[in-house]
Amino acid sequence: MMVMVYTLLPRPAADEVLDRLAADPLLSNVQTAVERTLGRLAADPFDRRLGTTAFQSPTLGATPVRVDDWYVFWRRGARPRSLVIVLIHQLSVDKPG
Repeated sequence: MMVMVYTLLPRPAADEVLDRLAADPLLSNVQTAVERTLGRLAADPFDRRLGTTAFQSPTLGATPVRVDDWYVFWRRGARPRSLVIVLIHQLSVDKPG
């Protein structure tokens, strides 16, 4: 079986978040989960098990990291088999209390 790997092209905003996660020992579990998710996206960004949500079109997606409501936002790159990592962000929704 041949594995087709995607090239991940992080935007500066995504790189900044990765640097911030790496610098904060309290967020090491988030950093590990983000790295694991990026690895899975590189293997197959369209694998249903990732739980990706498409926005407006199949070219923009948000994949849950599955730790503390963090997501990897990505879009298809201009080159074949490439993904642009647009942003890594924690979504927080205030619940009425």
